[in-house]
Amino acid sequence: MYPRFLLLFLTLGLVSCASVSIEPGTQHTTQHKPSLVYVMPFNTTHGEFNVDRTGADLTAFQQNLQLMMKTAIVTDLSTRLVPAVAGTKADWSSQKNAWIVEGDFVLVNQGSRLLRGVVGFGAGGTKLETRVRVYDLRGTSGTPFLTFSTTGGSNAEPGAILGATMDPLTLAIGAVSGVAHGCSEDTKRTARMITAELSDYMYHHGWITQDKWIEPKTVGGEDLW
Repeated sequence: MYPRFLLLFLTLGLVSCASVSIEPGTQHTTQHKPSLVYVMPFNTTHGEFNVDRTGADLTAFQQNLQLMMKTAIVTDLSTRLVPAVAGTKADWSSQKNAWIVEGDFVLVNQGSRLLRGVVGFGAGGTKLETRVRVYDLRGTSGTPFLTFSTTGGSNAEPGAILGATMDPLTLAIGAVSGVAHGCSEDTKRTARMITAELSDYMYHHGWITQDKWIEPKTVGGEDLW
């Protein structure tokens, strides 16, 4: 009885051991608050994937991760900040008052669900790192006005402890997810930090009110402004 209680206590204490943070990149002024954001699939070509798949299975994993990330960002932006849709190559030539969000997967560590849930303390932890670029379609330079990176992961396995949720982002990811649970959790947190970073940019340019501002968590707790 006592060992079971201790294990439950440790597991409950570790469910919050998960975090994604922003690493600063470059920022330039753009003149337009977007009425729409296009979200492109994140590139997997040069990323490091430490997962239990190779060959065709790895390719399928990467494609599903791309879909999951795109869906998560679209859902979170639309729910919390500004309308967003999945983008296509044709959208790059659009003259709409819109932004484009694209990026790269830099590192994906799948980790071990069993170790995260039973051992904790970082055992079997996941890791997800991305680079993000944001473009203004009304700009003329063809270069991103905002770049940043995200980094973070999950040390504990929250799924069985926290149970079902009606969070729209969780539901959206669940509808398309074909990858490990830890990676899907990291994708959700990464999407929320990307939304927060765009929110922070808009807030400090006076385009949204404070009640719409989502303060991003930066590496080391630094304020980007």
